[in-house]
Amino acid sequence: MLIKSFLPPFFTALGIALFVLTMQFIWVYVDDIMGKGVSFWVLVEFIFYLSISLVPMAMSIAMLLASVMTMGNFAERYELAAMKSSGISLGRIMKPLTILAIGMAGLSFIFSNYLIPVSNLKFKSRLYDIRTQKPALSLEESVFNYDFQGFVIRIGKKHEDKVHLEDILIINQGRHSGESVEILAKTGEMYTTEDKKYFVMKLHDGWQYQEPSIYANPKKKYPLIRTKFSEWQKIFDLSEFQMETTNEDLFKSNQSMLNVRQLLVAIDSLEKKKVARLTILSKTNNAYFDPQKSPKKKKKGTIASRKLLEKRRQKLGKEKRPGIRQIPFQIDTIQQLFQTFPFKQQHSILSKAKSTMGRVQSSAYRAAAMRQTIDKKLRLFWFELLSKFNIALACIVFLFIGAPMGAIIRKGGFGYPLLVAIAFFIVFIMIAMVGKKMNTEDKMNVWLAAFLSSLALLPIGFYLTRQAMKDAKVIDLTNIKNFFSKFSRRQ
Repeated sequence: MLIKSFLPPFFTALGIALFVLTMQFIWVYVDDIMGKGVSFWVLVEFIFYLSISLVPMAMSIAMLLASVMTMGNFAERYELAAMKSSGISLGRIMKPLTILAIGMAGLSFIFSNYLIPVSNLKFKSRLYDIRTQKPALSLEESVFNYDFQGFVIRIGKKHEDKVHLEDILIINQGRHSGESVEILAKTGEMYTTEDKKYFVMKLHDGWQYQEPSIYANPKKKYPLIRTKFSEWQKIFDLSEFQMETTNEDLFKSNQSMLNVRQLLVAIDSLEKKKVARLTILSKTNNAYFDPQKSPKKKKKGTIASRKLLEKRRQKLGKEKRPGIRQIPFQIDTIQQLFQTFPFKQQHSILSKAKSTMGRVQSSAYRAAAMRQTIDKKLRLFWFELLSKFNIALACIVFLFIGAPMGAIIRKGGFGYPLLVAIAFFIVFIMIAMVGKKMNTEDKMNVWLAAFLSSLALLPIGFYLTRQAMKDAKVIDLTNIKNFFSKFSRRQ
């Protein structure tokens, strides 16, 4: 009986919530859609994919609203009081709804894990196609139109039939560099072909002015070419106004397009990439700071080649390389070691040391920037993965808020329940946004940030359930008055 009473308001609330959320998100993208000449079916497809991605959120709202309405109706008709008087506790009464909420949470996770990644991929690719689509052709009076690539069109007057025109100017900017072609006509007509592939402008009684390019030979003067015509027909290709479908593989790497398994694979790949990059950096820098770990140098040639090299040195008047000599005193600091070298070599040693430290520092900065980028991606991927579980958990949390709230306020219908649902849902969304922001800025652990909205409302659910089991009010003002009266007496 409780399930039968719960399902009708649940599906009603689900439809209303889905419609409201879809309309809210469409208003965000209305500027990208308007004026693009998008067909009706493309718009329907766009809205369909958007609504699929909002189903888990709508399910949590519907669970909250339907639980308040159902328990409020039972309490308002004293059916809940009759059940309690017969020895049935509130927890036992809510048991079917709890099982149903767990099932809805599982269904919500299925949507989030399998359907939403696909719908997000389709939605984002269609949105990109619409954003990159050129606006629909619109020729207004006394306005320069740049819709056709390489052409500028201005119409002085348009008749009511939207076909006949007056005072027409067409500037061709798509010819050779520096060459200008202008067409002026007193009257004309415009229309599209039957297959909608071409736009035709038939001009009457006009002139064409052609000024040749001056860049071919700047020192030479060219005459202005003027041609009179009684009728001129200009055809424009409308294929550039047709929406092209973008390859969806370009968007598949985004975290919102991946399911749990794909997110785990992506996280593992990023972790391996970070470890490999840091390992390479460590091996490279160890050669500078730990001579024992530096790679062994290869032996330089054979004995014959070394003798030949010594002969060449003697012919060129170069001295032999100085061998290792014993230093007669003990070296305690780097400064003392540096002073053992001749003065002429000290400048060269300092230059080499400075360039080496610059390379090490630059490598460390690149590694740090790379690690920061990977860590940010890891936080986004983990947050997306955990959010799928958080939105499913919200269905259960909202049941333990809505059901006891309905039992306490004892009001059914769409009045008080709708107000309660909106209030708690706004709090849920605000806390979720705070958690997402804190995770992006790395100011909170990703697990806490992802489940922050559900964890914040969970104590409220426990408190309301406890109050409903005790048949107490949400806030007992009597206890508060007694507390303050005792405190004033002590004073």
